[in-house]
Amino acid sequence: MKRLAVVLASSTLAIGAHAVNWSKVTESQTGSIFSLDLDAIERSDINILDEKRVENITVSIRRTYPALKSTTSDSKESGIHHSDQQWLISCKDASYYRRAYVYYTADDKVIKSWQSEKPLLTTKDFKITAPKTVSRMLVEQACKNYEQAK
Repeated sequence: MKRLAVVLASSTLAIGAHAVNWSKVTESQTGSIFSLDLDAIERSDINILDEKRVENITVSIRRTYPALKSTTSDSKESGIHHSDQQWLISCKDASYYRRAYVYYTADDKVIKSWQSEKPLLTTKDFKITAPKTVSRMLVEQACKNYEQAK
């Protein structure tokens, strides 16, 4: 259990600590831009209890929010500019488990962060993506890039 906590902590820190290769995947209807760090897609060594033979991958995702439209001069400038997330993805069924996230302001100050403390995962912890959604596009692109890099 301690090993998993250390892996999660170091993985979360690694999102901002290494050189990244962000590749835009899609833009949502609300104007958010979703990107994958192509250099951070890798096979995960985390086993899923009820499906041990499935290969999962770890992926770093960035969501950049649209610029705030200010109508008053005293508007807050502390809104979320972008977020970095780490997903554990099962390419087999296009599902994911969000392991960690960090929300940032435009000047890279951390607003909020979270990291999963679940020591063991099952397939029930994964969210299956629906076709033609942002999450499905992210999962499919990550799996495609992972397969090409093998």
